[in-house]
Amino acid sequence: MILREVLDLSKSIANYRLDKHDLAKNKGFSDPDVLKINQQLDFKIQNIKNIAKDIRSF
Repeated sequence: MILREVLDLSKSIANYRLDKHDLAKNKGFSDPDVLKINQQLDFKIQNIKNIAKDIRSF
């Protein structure tokens, strides 16, 4: 269950990074859509960090 969640988050992060790169290339890094993707990336990365922290506490 935890492994599946981490794998899904990892795939999602990779896709968001590709989307961010393409969007930033076309619209620039300060575009609101690029900033929104950045926030979503930060949230997903933090989720993986929290899962890793929880696993270490077992």
